Amino acid sequence: MAPASVPGPAKPRPAVQRPNPTRLRFALGTGGIAALSALLTAIVAPPSATSPSSPVAIPVAQSTVTQQRPIQYVQLSAGEAPPPGATVIDAKAPKPITIVTTVPAPAQQPVVVRTTQSGTVVP
Repeated sequence: MAPASVPGPAKPRPAVQRPNPTRLRFALGTGGIAALSALLTAIVAPPSATSPSSPVAIPVAQSTVTQQRPIQYVQLSAGEAPPPGATVIDAKAPKPITIVTTVPAPAQQPVVVRTTQSGTVVP
């Protein structure tokens, strides 16, 4: 071998200049402190009126809401009169009957599906 073909020691590379992270760390820290302060203020501070000297009138929308009053059944004693305007239901009237029937569902055959690991169905 010739002495010219033998590689010599590698020259050191120049150090690459990296950006200084101090400004970014400072900005992230300041933003984090501001966010934490806003959250704590929203949680801890009680709600207050915006201007107590000038009350704001809130307009109320007129709407017709009908609510059905609950039906209250009262059993009258012998000789007792019902209240005025009450609907009287005879105690000897036939009661409404509700019949509930259950129909068994037909038996289902089990279905076996074979697949490969990738999910394709094997016949």
